[in-house]
Amino acid sequence: MVIIYNIILTLILIVFFPIVLLKYKYDRISQQYDFWIHCASLGEVKLALRFIDCMVRKLNTTKDRFLLTTTTVTAKSYAKKFHTHTYIFPLDYLFVIRKCVQNIKPKILIILETELWPNYIYFVKKYNGKIFVINGRMTKRTFVFLKTLKWLVWPMLRCIDYFLVREKIDYIRFVKLGFPTDKVLLTGNMKYDEIDSENTITVHKEEFGLNKDDFLVTFGSIREGEEKLIIKKVILNFANQYKIKFILVPRHINRVTQIVSLLNKYSIKYKLRTAIQTYQDNFDCLVVNTYGELNKIYFLSDIVFVCGSILPYGGQNMIEPASLGKLVVFGKHISNFMEVARLLLDSNAAIQVNNLEDFVKVINKFYQNKEEIVEYGERAKDVIKKLKGVTERNAEIVTNFIFTL
Repeated sequence: MVIIYNIILTLILIVFFPIVLLKYKYDRISQQYDFWIHCASLGEVKLALRFIDCMVRKLNTTKDRFLLTTTTVTAKSYAKKFHTHTYIFPLDYLFVIRKCVQNIKPKILIILETELWPNYIYFVKKYNGKIFVINGRMTKRTFVFLKTLKWLVWPMLRCIDYFLVREKIDYIRFVKLGFPTDKVLLTGNMKYDEIDSENTITVHKEEFGLNKDDFLVTFGSIREGEEKLIIKKVILNFANQYKIKFILVPRHINRVTQIVSLLNKYSIKYKLRTAIQTYQDNFDCLVVNTYGELNKIYFLSDIVFVCGSILPYGGQNMIEPASLGKLVVFGKHISNFMEVARLLLDSNAAIQVNNLEDFVKVINKFYQNKEEIVEYGERAKDVIKKLKGVTERNAEIVTNFIFTL
């Protein structure tokens, strides 16, 4: 697989060399680290930082033994505030990554979720490093893909020593793919531990241009194609209702232009987050065009609709608003968070709707029953509290493995 992968990558690099040269500014890592932790973007970086803290405590060591790499500049900038040894992930190309692994000489490579790049896995294993995947997940689409191409990808996958996976469905898929049960451990979702952030949030509605009496409905992590459905089927139903305001938070900030275009098309009054510093009363919809404020917005909200579940994206993270005691609502496409969705629904701590017309009914109902919102929120917090401790559990497993080396 590694040979085929590098041949294909070489051809791609030849064609797109000028773009790669201009756009891909990876960091050169020349220092040696015992532990290399790699993750994708900002959400995973927060998990990685908490995991590093657990490992440092359990091993009674220092942070300078841990290398953290990520694939985005935003994630790197955030992580650098808390962990000095943070870098952009090197290009996963044969000659680049081989030199990088030779310099780092990691004893343990820890991969968060799905960052399975062939070359760095191959070379870490070749130079006698051990490899863990933590908070591992496998979507149905990924499972079908890997099952179909097992003959090609299996040499890479079997280099991984242990998979610590998030949910039962992930465990089943890894085992069905062919991994022995003693290499796949169901430990839970590390995002459950984000409940700790509740105690650090200090924010007021006025900071977002809102009145303290406004009834806030937030659409969190909106995926492409969902914007139009939300605006047409929900927001237009409540236009000019002074006390109900909507907050739109796109999954990717480059979708803000599309959202603004749609709001203009349907003559809905809006404000961009960057245009607001104090209370204003002349808009129905707040469009968030900043990073890192989602938890604050969830904290202020009355109802949170978790997107990625309207269209078949598999759903976004419903743990954050649930941990903050909010009324959490989501659509029918929640395969990425199936276990926590089931737990919330079984505890009457969240609401699932089949379509956005049903969500309009939810808003109308709870606008008149705010005390019931509080009850839902308390039940949601209780569910998440019982699921905490996954980061600690994963760190314990990795630490115990290290002590047996």
